[in-house]
Amino acid sequence: MSNIHLLKLSFNDNDFSIIMHIRKTVFTNEIGVSESELFDEYDEYCDHFIIFDGKNVVGSVRFVSFGKTIKLERMAILQEFRRKNYGKNAILQLREFYNSLGYAQIFLDSIYSVRGFYKKCGFLEQGEIFQRVGIKHVRMSLSL
Repeated sequence: MSNIHLLKLSFNDNDFSIIMHIRKTVFTNEIGVSESELFDEYDEYCDHFIIFDGKNVVGSVRFVSFGKTIKLERMAILQEFRRKNYGKNAILQLREFYNSLGYAQIFLDSIYSVRGFYKKCGFLEQGEIFQRVGIKHVRMSLSL
């Protein structure tokens, strides 16, 4: 099991540049999402986390609150750290964190080709496949 640590940041923290680099590396360089799609108005007020293993930054994720539900977005694990349970362990810790804050559900819009990862984390598919930024997605949710 991968030992991970999470560092919670806000959009105005100096270390937010690390998140910018991770998103650009994973979403733009690897997947081809336009840089203009990587950041939006939610970045200013949602929760951001850097995922690291004690030595290396391995990824990032953000959460946007909608009442008693919270949306997981822009989860990105750097390529050399994938398939080592960093993402799964981060979700497990964040699930406990948001449950302790009184949230009832986490939902997300998964890139369709990686939905199996979220299924391994306990998420269930909901609804139809849809397009976002030219990529197939599916809504998924997890009760807390």
